[in-house]
Amino acid sequence: MKYLVLIILLFFCGCYSERKAKSQFAKAAIAYPKLPAEYCAIIYPIKDSIIKDTVLTTDTVLVQGQDITDTIFGDTIRITTIRYLPGKIITNTIHVTDTIIRENTAALKLCEFDKSIALGLLKEKTAEAAKYKRQAKIRGWIMWGLIAFIIAIIGLNIYLRANKIKV
Repeated sequence: MKYLVLIILLFFCGCYSERKAKSQFAKAAIAYPKLPAEYCAIIYPIKDSIIKDTVLTTDTVLVQGQDITDTIFGDTIRITTIRYLPGKIITNTIHVTDTIIRENTAALKLCEFDKSIALGLLKEKTAEAAKYKRQAKIRGWIMWGLIAFIIAIIGLNIYLRANKIKV
């Protein structure tokens, strides 16, 4: 009798599904909004990253320099004149920019979880593809063996007819 009661109690006890967990979490979040916020802050803290970016800017003034003449000989004579202007440095300015990046570690953990699921599926599909590739290879050898056997029978038949040998 007590086993029957135990079995009936087990039928009324259900599994803890994702849907049930979401509804219970939603109820808890509505009733006590501080509780899920503290939990998420403890489990998934925000990660800060600081990036320093340094830019060197040089201001120059160009002073007129000398002319350079280049002569090229060939079918015709061409004379090319190039103006060369050397630069004179006035100031160097350094700009330092600090950038703070806040990373959501909860989203990062979710991506890692999705990645692990995807890698599991990839491993499963790779094993399945290797199995089918092995089967295809075996079937290919069987096909080529049958073709060789048929060619051998046809060749033997032609040889026997040509020599008029009856089997």
